[in-house]
Amino acid sequence: MALVLWSVAPVVWSQEAVPDKPPLRVAIAGSVPFVISNDDNTFTGYSIEVWEDVAAHNGWTFEYTQYPTKLDALAAMQRKEVDIIVGDLGILSALQGKVEFSQPYFRSGLHIMVSNARPHTFGRILSDLYNWGHLRPFWYLLGAIVVGTLFVTWFERRHNPDFPKSRRDALAEAFYYVISLSLGKSAYKGFGGWFGRIVMCVWTILSVVIVAYVTSSITSTMTVESLRGHIQGPGDLHGHTVGAVKDTAAVLYLREKMIESIEYPDLDTAVREGLLTGQVPAIVGAAPELQYYDKNHPELPITEIGPVFSPYNYGFAVPLGSPLRVQINSAILELQERGTLLDLGLKYFGPVFQP
Repeated sequence: MALVLWSVAPVVWSQEAVPDKPPLRVAIAGSVPFVISNDDNTFTGYSIEVWEDVAAHNGWTFEYTQYPTKLDALAAMQRKEVDIIVGDLGILSALQGKVEFSQPYFRSGLHIMVSNARPHTFGRILSDLYNWGHLRPFWYLLGAIVVGTLFVTWFERRHNPDFPKSRRDALAEAFYYVISLSLGKSAYKGFGGWFGRIVMCVWTILSVVIVAYVTSSITSTMTVESLRGHIQGPGDLHGHTVGAVKDTAAVLYLREKMIESIEYPDLDTAVREGLLTGQVPAIVGAAPELQYYDKNHPELPITEIGPVFSPYNYGFAVPLGSPLRVQINSAILELQERGTLLDLGLKYFGPVFQP
């Protein structure tokens, strides 16, 4: 009996001396559908479900802390406030030496989104003329033509016995005089006397200016409209100012390629305030995020064009030298072999998902 007690006592003592491991501090940051915040302060999404499967595989407990951006989460890891970052974090060379990455669990890349329900050419030209402030002078011009037509009708009916007598014919004849004179192709003698000659000279000069303005406005609008339709892939982005979501791989790509961009706080803002208003002709973003947004907003006139380019992978980030990395990799490989990652991809992205 004494022998038994002697052999058991050290075991009991050692169990009491080892404290329970604290839960892992998990930073979550990313975009839909990889990180989805629910109203009840819980989280779902592709990355969240992969991580929870990894944690269950290793028997880990954890606590979530959400950060506004991935850069904020990376800064928190540098301050040793978190043990792992979960989200659509690309395995990029720019982050090497700052954190270590797990085995990739998702293949990604960049894609281009454009509007696929633009009006016909004439409608687009009118829209651009309005947006650039050209329509107001056109309204003034139309008003001047109406006033000129009425004045010529009144003058000719009083001083020209050969002018049509009926109101309809008189207005049509006067309208023809005004338009043809404005285009510099009229034989209309105009008003008599020295004052009438001055009026005709001023009218002729203004006609030249008006025709030049109208021609240049429509020509410039058509030129810009023609350029807008040329984005069919990444090679067409140069020379355009395109949209991107801030703090993403798309921004890094556009800066590297020296392509002008406008950064938006999120994809929904980029689409509604940038793409659909014509502020930008295209949005560059992560292919799965653009596809997921398009799939869940069938009412919006958007589509993705061209190939997926600048490929990269998503992985979980851990501090340099973290022992968690090996265990995470083992769990991810098992999830791949079991088909769990494929099932999750089909769940969130549908048949367009490619493992």
